[in-house]
Amino acid sequence: MKKSFLFVGLIFFAFCAKGQCDNPFYKLKNGTVIVTESFDKKDKLQSRSETRVIEYDETASGYAATISYEIYDKKDKLISEGDYKLECDRGTIKIDMSSLVPAESMAAFKDMEVEVDMDKMQYPAGLTVGQNLEDASINIKTNNSPIPMSMNMDITNRKVEGKESISTPAGTFDCYKISYNLSSKMSFVKMNLKNIEYISENSGVVKTESYKSGGNLASYTLLTKYEY
Repeated sequence: MKKSFLFVGLIFFAFCAKGQCDNPFYKLKNGTVIVTESFDKKDKLQSRSETRVIEYDETASGYAATISYEIYDKKDKLISEGDYKLECDRGTIKIDMSSLVPAESMAAFKDMEVEVDMDKMQYPAGLTVGQNLEDASINIKTNNSPIPMSMNMDITNRKVEGKESISTPAGTFDCYKISYNLSSKMSFVKMNLKNIEYISENSGVVKTESYKSGGNLASYTLLTKYEY
């Protein structure tokens, strides 16, 4: 395996192409840049993500895009880079779940032959309070390796909880609040989190929060720059 994948506090991207995709939650063109920063529960910077649209093609039902990313640690050292796919299909944004797998998890599969089965994360054009959204999942397993390895990640119970005004270094945004459960398993290590994301029309997801099973905040991510 020759690339790693990005986990940015579960910051997900929903783009809108001119005249082709009526999904309002992001604009998109070649060269669009998005920067996010992730913090621990004590507000200490943990990482920075720089994301760029490197390929964009219009399709009959919307568009298809390739998104590249670079992840830097708190000392500004590059620790991960790669790319993933995103598409707009008749107004619905569909994002490869591989973009949500932590880079450190994917590193375990480096140089191995793997089989990937996934459902894409979807964002419909219209959101309403109380709306339930589609689940998503990804399953990765090795083929022909001396020691079989696998990883599973499931996102369930996605629901639009309400609307809130959210401020980040990039500005103040009127957002939809979406909650969901995140569970993952790799070998014998399991993780269960409840996540909240705040998505704004014309600006995308501007904040995410991750909570442990006891309800305590584990980490959060903020939009710090959006350059169309």
